[in-house]
Amino acid sequence: MIKDDNKKKLFIIIIIVLVITLLYFLIRYLTRDDSLEYEEYLKDYEVNEYISTYVSDEDMARIYLNDYIYNMNLDVDESYNLLDEEYRNKKFGSLDAYKEYVNSLELSSRTISKYYKKDTGKYIIFGVYDNNNNFYAFKTNGVMQYSVFLDDYTVEIR
Repeated sequence: MIKDDNKKKLFIIIIIVLVITLLYFLIRYLTRDDSLEYEEYLKDYEVNEYISTYVSDEDMARIYLNDYIYNMNLDVDESYNLLDEEYRNKKFGSLDAYKEYVNSLELSSRTISKYYKKDTGKYIIFGVYDNNNNFYAFKTNGVMQYSVFLDDYTVEIR
C-alpha cells in the first residue's frame, strides 16, 4: 500500500513539474518582443546607403603586400607591370631578368614585420618590410592603384 502511495505522489510531482515547465515556456513565448529585431533586419536601406569601415594604415600596407605577392606567384607579367617604370627599366631591364629574380625568392607566408607611411601630397608611399627582411615600397595614387619598388636605392622613390 505504501509503495502505491509513493508512486502516486511521484506521478503527481512529475505532472506538476511538466505543467509548470510548459507554462513557463508558453508565457515566455507569448511575452517576447521580436518586433525590434525583425524591424532592424528589414530596415529600409536607401539605394546608395553603405556602411563605412575603418581600414588602418597597417591594413592597407598588408593589402598592398598581399596583392603584389599574389601577382608574383600567379601572374608574373602583371607583377612586372606593377613595378614603377623607371625602377623596372633600371633594375631589371627585361621581363626575363625579373622572372629570374622572382624564381629566386621564397614567396610563401609573407607577413609584415614593419612598415611606414609617407604622404608626399601627390602620392602616399607605404614602405613595407616582410618577415624575411625584404623591402617593398608601394607608391599609391588611389586605392589599389599603385606602383612598386623592391628597394629604396636603385631609384629615388618620389
